[in-house]
Amino acid sequence: MGKKKILFLGCNHDQIPYLDALKQRPYVIVGVDKNNQAPGKDLCHAFYNVGYDDYSGLLEVGKLENFTSSDKVFTAAAQFAHQGAARFSQTFGISYPKEGRIGQCLNKASYYQIFLALHVPIPKTWYVKNFNDLQKYLSQARDTDRFYLKSDLGKSPKYNYRFNKAGLLANDIFWGQDQFLDKFYLLQKEYDGIHLRINVYGERYNVFEFKTGEKTHEYEKRLKSLGVIGVLREVSEFFGLENWMIKYDIILGGHGYVVLDIGMDPPARLIAFAEEVGADFPNHYLDQYLSDQITYPEVFD
Repeated sequence: MGKKKILFLGCNHDQIPYLDALKQRPYVIVGVDKNNQAPGKDLCHAFYNVGYDDYSGLLEVGKLENFTSSDKVFTAAAQFAHQGAARFSQTFGISYPKEGRIGQCLNKASYYQIFLALHVPIPKTWYVKNFNDLQKYLSQARDTDRFYLKSDLGKSPKYNYRFNKAGLLANDIFWGQDQFLDKFYLLQKEYDGIHLRINVYGERYNVFEFKTGEKTHEYEKRLKSLGVIGVLREVSEFFGLENWMIKYDIILGGHGYVVLDIGMDPPARLIAFAEEVGADFPNHYLDQYLSDQITYPEVFD
């Protein structure tokens, strides 16, 4: 029996450590990237000039390379790459989270509705389609209240505005439609507290100060008393992501907390911490995503 194949989506600089680690494993690496000169191209056994959002192109690669249900799919690229990976996996019978669930995780309007259904606390949120909507919701606010306006598909700093109503102008805001904005902006009143990044992986987790990027145990008691980690695990399970490392942004307030965001791409703060302690993050990450094994060192917790 020959080696298993693995479709590797995204071969840019940030993905090279995972390609290097994967080269030490018994896989035939089939890489794809929209950049035909992608820096990881030569680390693949086969390479195709196909973007991770080119679904028909990905499926053609799968047919050309004779992918089957015994093969694997992996990406350490942008979160949107998981949609192509899921579509590919479903077509070839490969185990992977469902494309629909991944799509919900990429859309704030969708996952906030799910958070509410799961009784996950979120900031007070209004859905805004245009400037008139925005003015209507802000009409009862105090001049000193501060708000965030976030695009529904904004998995980046793009279209993320912070303001009070006195300092807001219509032409300050993008009202079109593109890959970061589909139907809505989400208006949220600023929630006072400490902004934390929590990475949940299997039965384990770690906590980072969002602004400084420092790993911390300072808030352990509060997080436990509020049941935060259990709630986040339930969210991961709902989306079928319980075997992945999932990032959550929360704000820990004086009497409670809110969950702001869910993320599926590799955790930058934890990767930086792994470098500090000399841990081989890419190999541990591959263990988790390809073999469902949690092998991260205890110092990660």
